[in-house]
Amino acid sequence: MDAQMITLLNQILVFALLMAIGFTAVKVKVITKEGLNALSLLIVNIIIPALIFSVTAGSGVTIREFLISGRIALGVILAYSLMMLASFGLSKLWKFEERTANVFMAVATFGNMGIIGIPLLLATFKDPVVNVCISVYTIFDQGLLWTVGVYLCSRHQKKKQNFAGAIKNMINPITVAVILAFIVLFCQIPIPGLIMDTITGIGNMTKYLTLIYIGGTLAFVSVANIKHKPSLFMIVLVKMLMLPVIVYILLGFFLPDLPRMILTIIVGLPSMPVLAIIAKTYGSDDEFAASAAFVTTLACLITIPLVNLATSFI
Repeated sequence: MDAQMITLLNQILVFALLMAIGFTAVKVKVITKEGLNALSLLIVNIIIPALIFSVTAGSGVTIREFLISGRIALGVILAYSLMMLASFGLSKLWKFEERTANVFMAVATFGNMGIIGIPLLLATFKDPVVNVCISVYTIFDQGLLWTVGVYLCSRHQKKKQNFAGAIKNMINPITVAVILAFIVLFCQIPIPGLIMDTITGIGNMTKYLTLIYIGGTLAFVSVANIKHKPSLFMIVLVKMLMLPVIVYILLGFFLPDLPRMILTIIVGLPSMPVLAIIAKTYGSDDEFAASAAFVTTLACLITIPLVNLATSFI
């Protein structure tokens, strides 16, 4: 077993322990549902943006190293195209009602990059290229989430999300952090050490607080309802096991090994919990979205190491 596999397995075990702590904290009433909601706002609006800003602006990546980002962007487009195509095909095959079919496509496409992906990648890979991959992917991810993702969760209604609304949703703390980080990096704007240390320290809390938060949210999901949604396990099989291996093979034609592996892991990430909030906002099937986040988050503790093992033989 190589060093990368060992590191990845260790991080998955840490993730499992942190989720167990969050789950237990809710069960023994140390954390309430209101407390989780407040923690969610803190994570999304402050902690994750701080992490993204610190890893990008403070990465030390040069302009020359960013030249590879064009090929990374092509890899992201390829990955998203395959995920959307697969989710569309599966939704037609399963013959859902419209509001569930739309949510199914969303949860089978968008992965939980902010809460699980970024902490996992930063802990597993120590090369500056990981910062490039995170930054490029986040731009596409946020842009598509607040346009395509919102459209999917609202298209069952007669009133669709308009362009102005989509643009407004894209302006959020995460995308602002990405834009500011690129400006600082490319313009070589010096940031006082005290300020950068503070931002980095806040960002470093991401792994611990977000995984405890996820564990806490799992305590509120009805396991009984999941038994009646076998399509959730199809997401695990196709999106989290088959597609990452297919993407890994295709990326091998134009990407070096490290960004290739990073994007492969990203493709296999579990569903975004925020999709349940978006679905609820537009009267879509938010229960299905929440159940998908529950099943795929637990499954990723097994599927990510399996994908890593499978790709080691390719």
